[in-house]
Amino acid sequence: MKIQKIQKQIDKTEYWDMEILDLKISYFGDEIEILVDDEGEDCWKIIFLSCYKVYYETDANRRNINNVKSMKRPQLGYFGQNISVSQVNTGSFYKITINLSIMDMIIECKDVEISRISKSDLNLFWM
Repeated sequence: MKIQKIQKQIDKTEYWDMEILDLKISYFGDEIEILVDDEGEDCWKIIFLSCYKVYYETDANRRNINNVKSMKRPQLGYFGQNISVSQVNTGSFYKITINLSIMDMIIECKDVEISRISKSDLNLFWM
C-alpha cells in the first residue's frame, strides 16, 4: 500500500524533535515544501505535490514578535513532532497531518517527494 511506503519514507528522515528550517507554499498552493534539519551538512526536503486542500494554524495569536520574518534562528520554535499519512475518499489523494510544535497542518495531496539537499545551497530568511 502506497500510504505505508510514504509514511516509511517520511519516518526515514527521523524528523522527530528536529528543527524545521523552513516551510514554503508555492505555485498557488500546489506545492508545499518543508526543510528538516538533520544536524549535519545536509537537510531533508519533503515536498507535497498537487495539493488539493491546505489548512494550517500558527502561533500568531500568542507570540510576542509580530512577524516571523523578523525573527532570528534561536527565536524560531518549529520542531518536527508528528507527520502521519492516511487515505482520503476523494480520488487518489493522501491526507498528511503535520505537527511542527507551534504549527499544525493538514494537507491533502496526490504525492510526496523526499530528498536530501546541502544546507550550503539554502537561502533562508533567518540566516
